[in-house]
Amino acid sequence: MFRVQFLFDIVAPALILCWAAIFIYNAAAGDSGFGALAVLDREVAAKTDEVDALRARRVALENKADRLSSKSLDPDLAEERIRRILGYARDGDVIVTAPELEEALGRP
Repeated sequence: MFRVQFLFDIVAPALILCWAAIFIYNAAAGDSGFGALAVLDREVAAKTDEVDALRARRVALENKADRLSSKSLDPDLAEERIRRILGYARDGDVIVTAPELEEALGRP
């Protein structure tokens, strides 16, 4: 009788408290707890920003590709690209190289 009473009065509540403490600890600091959730939320925000930047870049590249298509070729854009690639310039053109531009803007 004493042994059964001891189990119900002391051991069972102690085991239940330990079990509850393990669950609370894992919910707060475990691999799938609130701390891990906060880390995942930060990663999602960073990846969302990255995806938005990539989408904007894709839209810009699509616009540029549309302007370079044979249907709607922009002569100024084509001339600019050709001159940049081949390194040609007309008489009277002012050519500013990238290092000169960076120096003029005061960037290292």
